Amino acid sequence: MGTFTKALRQKIVEEFAVRHNGRYNPALFVEEVRRTGDSHPAHGWFEWSPEKAALAYQVEQARDFARDLRVTFTVQVVNGGKRSVKVRETAMPLVLSPMDGRKNGGGYLLVNPDDPAYMAEHCGQAAQALRSWWSRYQSAAEHVSIAASDVEAMIAKLDTDTAQIAA
Repeated sequence: MGTFTKALRQKIVEEFAVRHNGRYNPALFVEEVRRTGDSHPAHGWFEWSPEKAALAYQVEQARDFARDLRVTFTVQVVNGGKRSVKVRETAMPLVLSPMDGRKNGGGYLLVNPDDPAYMAEHCGQAAQALRSWWSRYQSAAEHVSIAASDVEAMIAKLDTDTAQIAA
């Protein structure tokens, strides 16, 4: 998969969309790249070996099989000697793919909210996902009067808690 900067990919996608009534259709794009062959600027992005492509697709199917599964559990907080008890129900992903080793197919960890290292990874990924979401949807959120400082504070809190949990 050659060197494809974000700027180059954006240029290729924009040019494709302009030629197709302002739409980017992934299936049509792949077909165009396949038909054009090596001379298409995106040709090197794709795996053209049927065996390797099939295996990569099946691995992605296996990821999809576990993706979006959630576990729900009850959290009880008892303040030593005080009468107040806080009980709440929460949910989190059943499995988590740690960032460290992900590029090498490191696999998934089964949920463990009692493990500080697991929760540090979970909070770190939450911060990264929220940061990514904010980058993509900041203009829409601000359009409906969601303050940037509120979202940025959540990201900072998740990052801070991640560092504290991991320590």
